[in-house]
Amino acid sequence: MFALLIAGVLGTAFSAVIDPTLTEWRLLETDYEQVFFPIRDYILEVKAFRPDVYDTNPHYAELYKTDKPTTMMALLFAGNWNKQVGRLVWNTIKYVRPHDIAIEECDARYQAYPVFPANEEKEQIWAWNFFEDYVELTCNGEMMYEQNFDEGDVSSRKPGLPEKCRALGDAEVDRIIFKHMAGEYIRAVPKDGVIDEPTTESIPNIPTLPVDEPEDEPTEEPAEDDDENEIPDGAIEFKRYPTCDCWTAECGYCSNLDCTVQHDLVNSPFDIQVTSELYWRNITSIMLYDKEGNAIGSFQWSLKGILLTGCVNCQTPTAIRDIEPGTRTLWVFSLTEKDEALMVQISILGQVVWEQELTGECAERYGQADRFAFFDSTCEGTFTFVSSLMDAGDRITSDCAGACNEN
Repeated sequence: MFALLIAGVLGTAFSAVIDPTLTEWRLLETDYEQVFFPIRDYILEVKAFRPDVYDTNPHYAELYKTDKPTTMMALLFAGNWNKQVGRLVWNTIKYVRPHDIAIEECDARYQAYPVFPANEEKEQIWAWNFFEDYVELTCNGEMMYEQNFDEGDVSSRKPGLPEKCRALGDAEVDRIIFKHMAGEYIRAVPKDGVIDEPTTESIPNIPTLPVDEPEDEPTEEPAEDDDENEIPDGAIEFKRYPTCDCWTAECGYCSNLDCTVQHDLVNSPFDIQVTSELYWRNITSIMLYDKEGNAIGSFQWSLKGILLTGCVNCQTPTAIRDIEPGTRTLWVFSLTEKDEALMVQISILGQVVWEQELTGECAERYGQADRFAFFDSTCEGTFTFVSSLMDAGDRITSDCAGACNEN
């Protein structure tokens, strides 16, 4: 790894001085590059290349990986390599789900681009421009994202917001670690048009930058049977629980909220993610509740048909009917706002295999979904529980409060 610039690493005695050669495009040769970069004085430009093959709607395990060929990451530091003050994550494509870009210290969840970057061209020029009170990101001159440091998100699920956002705006960022970006190019564009020429007096003799990389966040796709894993952004833990059947006396036949999971289905970045066997006659059922815990309807489906209480009753499309009965697979049920409507979808292994737009009373009804439970389900099925986004009832355990044999 190369020290691209020798700067004031001995404390406040020296101010950051940029390497004049960095005003020309420089190749990032590895997936871990340390660069001295006073971001208040220079615009950070990145020349990136969209991969030829990409998926705009992958399943969650893939979506949250940070070493995808579409994803770029910049870690921001102030004063020394042990003081990280910011993390920027963005992508060369626009995803179907709003998972395109985030500043960890400002955004409670990933944000969506307004348009597909660079009009889907392969070569893209990204520009991060930090100001005193806000930051902008453009792609080929088109605004893709902006954030006011005084307007960070507020979220009980992400401690420290919005204070960390303001702190990032106040930080004297002078060095960056670029991760998962081998093959991309960077350069510094002076905001005042003047390049500081370092002199031998201003550049002290200092040890070579450390080459040991810090322990990275997990980036591998979680194994299906893992009990506990970390989503690759390093902040979200998830477990797999059985699809506990709420249609029992102990669960009050789905009226006992201890047998449910509180989850803001419409606004959360995670949907209901299940692994189970699919059949023609055996129906998979999810009971949905509002914030007060009142049942608002159920979603039921099999290889034969799909039912959403009061709103949908249809045969399955060919993509589902062609699945061999008994196939065990990962599928996702989602509710997503779309203009004045609500889109309900089933995805299998990242591909949308069925969707229906709900409008009017149906959109209003299921737009209130804030809790779910499974019924007519078995202990062999599992679902993904995300501790920072969901609250499980007391009977949602690894053995469904004794109803399932852990062996």
